[in-house]
Order: sequence, then structure tokens, then C-alpha cells
Amino acid sequence: MLCALALCAEPALLTSTAQAREPARSVDIPAGSLSNALDRFSAATGISVGLPGDMPHVMTRRVAGNMAPGLILQELLAGTGLRAVQISATLYRIERAPKARAPRPAPSPPPPPVAPPPGTIIVTAQKRTQMLRDVPLSVSVLSFAPLARSRTPSSRDISLDLEGLAMTNMGPGRNRQFIRGVADSPFNGLSQSTVAVQVDEARVTFNAPDPDLRLIDVDRIELLKGPQGPLYGSGALGGIYHIVTRKPDFEGVSGSARLSAEAVQHGRPGTGAEAVLNLPLVDDRLAVRAVGYRFANGGWISTSNAKRGSNSAETVGLRLGIRWRPTDNWTVDAGFALQDINSRDSQYVTASDDTLRRGNSFAEPTDNDFKLWHGTVTGAIGALTLTSATSYVDHGFDYVLDASEAADAFGFTGPVRFEDQRHYAVFNQELRLASGGPDHWLVGLSYLQAATRGAAQVMNDAGAVQTVETYDRRVIEYAAFGEGTLRIADRLKLTLGARLFHSIAQDGTGDDPMVTPVRISKTILSPSAALSLDLGGRGLVYLRYARAMRPGGLAPADMAASRQFDADELSTIDLGMRRSSHDGRLSLSASLYHTRWDEIQSDYLLASGLVSTRNAGRGAIIGGEITTEWSIGKGFTLSAGGNAQSARLTRASDGGELDDRRLPVAPALAGRITLAKRFILPNEWRGQAAVQANYIGKARLSFDEDLDRNMGNYSVASANAELSRDAWTLGVRMDNLMDVRGDSFAFGNPFSIRAAPQYTPLRPRTLMLSVARSW
Repeated sequence: MLCALALCAEPALLTSTAQAREPARSVDIPAGSLSNALDRFSAATGISVGLPGDMPHVMTRRVAGNMAPGLILQELLAGTGLRAVQISATLYRIERAPKARAPRPAPSPPPPPVAPPPGTIIVTAQKRTQMLRDVPLSVSVLSFAPLARSRTPSSRDISLDLEGLAMTNMGPGRNRQFIRGVADSPFNGLSQSTVAVQVDEARVTFNAPDPDLRLIDVDRIELLKGPQGPLYGSGALGGIYHIVTRKPDFEGVSGSARLSAEAVQHGRPGTGAEAVLNLPLVDDRLAVRAVGYRFANGGWISTSNAKRGSNSAETVGLRLGIRWRPTDNWTVDAGFALQDINSRDSQYVTASDDTLRRGNSFAEPTDNDFKLWHGTVTGAIGALTLTSATSYVDHGFDYVLDASEAADAFGFTGPVRFEDQRHYAVFNQELRLASGGPDHWLVGLSYLQAATRGAAQVMNDAGAVQTVETYDRRVIEYAAFGEGTLRIADRLKLTLGARLFHSIAQDGTGDDPMVTPVRISKTILSPSAALSLDLGGRGLVYLRYARAMRPGGLAPADMAASRQFDADELSTIDLGMRRSSHDGRLSLSASLYHTRWDEIQSDYLLASGLVSTRNAGRGAIIGGEITTEWSIGKGFTLSAGGNAQSARLTRASDGGELDDRRLPVAPALAGRITLAKRFILPNEWRGQAAVQANYIGKARLSFDEDLDRNMGNYSVASANAELSRDAWTLGVRMDNLMDVRGDSFAFGNPFSIRAAPQYTPLRPRTLMLSVARSW
């Protein structure tokens, strides 16, 4: 909560003048650990103190007397190598004090801030560092404390905390993300995603489902809403889901480890283990950071031929980062990440959303293997900053489905198994040059190559096998892009951006997909323009227009005479504001948006249950959202948000008018409210607790008449608490407090969806316990 407040206020370093203006407070803080000293400081002054990373394990001396809060912190931190940064009248941040350096005979011109102090970099998804209050578009930022929330959240967990983000619920590693109703289909076909997933500078998805990377040792999630074509090209119609990881730290050896256990009501227990290690190798020059984890999540769906909890899943992951600073003005970041998700079975049912049992012939497992290699070089060339970012993703996605209901379509009888094996690869190279200062600009060049290759087969119990799909799709994009900000009045700025890219898609079919290649090329211009008005340093009002496009392609499974689908184009007008109170205790952001979407590319189900792609028609989305956070006092913080939207297919592909064809998955109404409390207990224990309630409104599965199923319209609640003392943290969390049986997704198996309704019940009430130690 503290980090979210920090996003809405401009930091100001403590000075003697600022301290003199602060009212004096009477304190008597005994000598002891820094964590206990800060807790006593907050209790005595009503002022919150946040940290961008792990709590340093240092000792402070006794501070007693009547003095300004800034001076109290200065006395507490004396000799620790730390300093206090004032964010607002009621919020401070603790960070490492900069090391004094010997003066140089002929210093070079100061470069732009490539690596500002921790906590200063607020938003980086726009390929530069910005304070949130200065960003002229709709963006949500969710910050993570080192060991907060008593859990390691998945992408779907995060969707409950970020307004505008909706997801399918096929299971771990199988979901699709949608932002602000820009939802083309609930099915995992081969069309390009409407949301691009980024990990730092790396583009990790093109047309693959969300890899569902576990958010361990992550600094924050940035959700950019609306078309981001100018900076990201195709595949950013809805926006950007940006994961910002913590980077290796040169300052000292540190780490943490956590063990967890969960109990799922009506299901199986689960366990988890995760560890983080930061290791400097050369002072101020070279450091490494490693993350490892393994989770065995208990299932809650029972089947007729298996034990309860058949949909249990195991997730194993590793992430390694290296930071090298060869000179003061250049930084090299490189790393590797892998994650394997193995689910034993799917998680849908057929009777109703109130049951947790399904009868099926055999299990429907999923194997999701993700690997990422990346490297980024950043440095100063005079007064400019040069960035070169290179990444490569290797993503395997295999799954099994029961296709018995569609056996006739493939010439079989009896139980039939469908197996799909896909392989995604994405290579991205970007080179850009940027200026510093308030009138910022950047220009860049980009090369992206995405490949999808795979095959699907059906087989019966007798061992007969039939190949029903093969696909080999390669997409290459060459792009030049730029963005600049100009001050056109005292507080009024204009930001213009554009991206010109040429896309070449090659599709093939047949036993060897490269036998009959089809080549489709298109040149696309994606512009954006934003006017922003500074509200006296405490907020922003903005009006933004942006457009993005996806190139067309070849439908893999449609055997009609014309299998090609056209490019679609989306444009959005967004009016919003971001505002914080004078004392920084209250922040508010709100926006209204209108989107027009032409020639919507949509994956759809053929009569056989296979997935193909078509142009579905024209859509329109009108909506609004609001988010607020209030630091009530005495350790309490209240946060709330919601969004309402109408997302509809307004004209069919044949030009006919439609009365009611709602776009899929995204609910018409959603909201959340959270109350959090920080507190101090005897014997140097400090803690935090929170309760949260979410409402997910009504949504539709598809605008196809025979698949127009209802889902959503449920409320869930959760609660969590943590207690910390010295290096230890104990956590407890309860999800789905009321054990609600809502239908989170009205789909599970494409081969039987037309035979009977399908439901994906929420995970039942789940208790999670954890113990963590940091050093």
C-alpha cells in the first residue's frame, strides 16, 4: 500500500529547510533493530515508512526528544549507510545513501539517470523511466513488498488487483489476457494475442497463451491500458502486461527463503518452496541474483476414475540475472529464466458450477515449458542514452483433450483422444536512442521474428492415429518508431508517437507444413497523440488517441475455399486524470474510454471442435474505471477500484446489424475494495493484515449464437496477515473465504462444449501458511 501512495507523489530529499517546516514530535525510540525503530517511529508520528527492497538488518541508536520527523529519521539512520527520502507529508522512503567518490580532474558531462536510486524508477513500460503522475495514459502499477501477501501470486491472482484486466480460466499456463474489453476469443487458437507480455525489456509472447510466470522477486507489475502500437507494434491492441524484476544489487550479500503449505477445502493439500540470493562479485561492478522455486498446488476437481483433486499442478522455475557495470556510464543486464508447469487434468465440470466432480474417459493433462534468454546494454553517449535489448523465448505447450464427443467428425467410434503439441519461439532485437529532461524523445529500430510450429492428432483405443492439423507459421516484423514530448504551454504538454513496421507472415499446411507456403505482407503505421495538463505537481489530466493493428494470416483448420483472414485495426480515445491530495494521504485516478475495432480477428470453433480464425466484424467498447487509495491514519489504508464497460460486436462480417453480441470474457462490471492495517506487537513483533472483496460481473463466453453462455456474476473475499521479527516472517492467508461456487469460465473442452454446458468453478476455500527468513 505504501508503494502505491509513493507512485502518486514526487520524492523530495530531506533538507534542513524542509525539516524546519515539519511540526516537532516527541519520541523516545530505544536502540535496536531498524525494523523495530521504524515501527516505533510510525506509531509515534503517524507517518509511514516504506522500503523498495528487503529490510536491511542494521542496528540503530536511541533517539529521544522533541524534533521534526525528518530529523528523527536522520538521527536513527546515522552511521547505517542509509538515508530518508520524503515522498509526502505522511510518507518517507528508506534507501541506501550514495557513496562519496573522489573528484575527477575532468569529469565527463553527466549522463541521464540510467540507474536511479531504488524506488525512484516508477514506470518503465514506456521504454523510459517516469513518475506515474507524469504518464499521459491509463496505467496501473502494483508494487510488491519482498515477502508480502503471504503468497506467490499467479497472473490470474493479479487480475483481482488491477482494474481492466480480465483472464480466461483454462488452468495454469493456458489462459489468455484481455485489457479493457479488447477480447477477440476465449479459445487458444493461432491468432496473435491482444495483450503483449513483457519481462523487463523482453517480449515473451506473440500468439502463445500467458506463460503464467510466478511473481517471485518481482518489483512491480505495470499494466498499460489501450493500444500501445507506437512503442510495441502488433499484438498490443489491448495493452501491455509488464513484469519488472528486481535486479542484482552491488551493495551486499542478501537473500530470502520461504516455505509454504496450502489446504484446499474439498481438494488436496499443496506445498511450496522459493529462495532468492543476491551475490556481489566485484565491488560496484558485477553482481548476480538467482531465484528458484517449486510449487505443488492441490487440485479440487474429482473425476469418476481418479482420486479427488485430479487437477493438481506442479510448477518449477529458475531465474538468473547478471548485472555488470564496466564503467560508471554503462550497464549490462543479462539473464535466463525457465518455468515448467505440469497439470494432471483440466478443471472444468459439466453438471453445474456448484459441483466439483466430472465424469470423463481419461485425464486431460497439460505440459507448459517456458525458457527465456535476454540481454540489455544501456549507456550514455554524451547527453543521450543508448539501449540495446535482445531476447529469445522458447515455449512448448502440449495438451490432451477427450474428443470422444466428436469421434464421428474424424471417422472414429468410441473413446477418442486429441493431442496437440505446439512450439512457440520469439526473437526480438531493439535498438533505441533517448534524450533526458522534461522534453523527452526517443527513436528506435526493432526486428522481431515469431515462429509457431506444431501438429495435432486424434487416436482411439485401438491405436489408430489420424493427423488432423499441422501448422508452421513464421512472422517477421521490421519497425522504426519514435515518441517525443513537447511543452506547448506552462503546464500543458503534447506527446506524439508513431511506429512504421513491415510485417511478413508465412503460413504452411500439409504433412510437411512448408510444402505449400502462403506469404502475406503488410506495412502498418500506428500513431498516438496525447495532451496532458499538470495539476500543480499533484496530478495530471490527459486526453490520448492511439491506434494499433494486427497483420492478417492464414486460418490453420478451416478447409473453406478462402482461408485467409485480414488485418484488424483498433483505435481508442482515452480521457483520464490522476490526482493526489496535498498531504499525499489520498490518491485518485479515473478515466473514460471509447474504442472502435474493425475487422476483428477471432478464433472460433468448427463443427469438429478444431479451432480456426476468421474476421468476425466490427466492435465498439465504451467504458470507465476509477481507483482510489486513502491512508486513513493509525496504520489503516483503504483501497478501492472498479470498472464498467459495454463491449459489443456491432456489425457482423457480412455487414448485418446486430442487437446484442457482447465481446467475450471481459465482465461488464467489476470492483474491489481492500482494507489494510499495519501494527506493532510486544516483543518487537511487527505485522500487517488485510481483507479484500471482489465482485466479477456478468460476462459471455462467445458472440457465436450456439456458444453464447453466461458466466461470472459472483463475489469473493480473501484475508491475509503477516508477523515479522528480525529476519523471520510468518504468514497466513485465506482465499475464497465464503467458499463461493461461482462460474469463472464457461468453457473447458472444445469437442464437447456443444453437447452440454461447461463450467469452471472457483477454487474452493483455501488456507495458506508460510514461514520465511531473510538475511
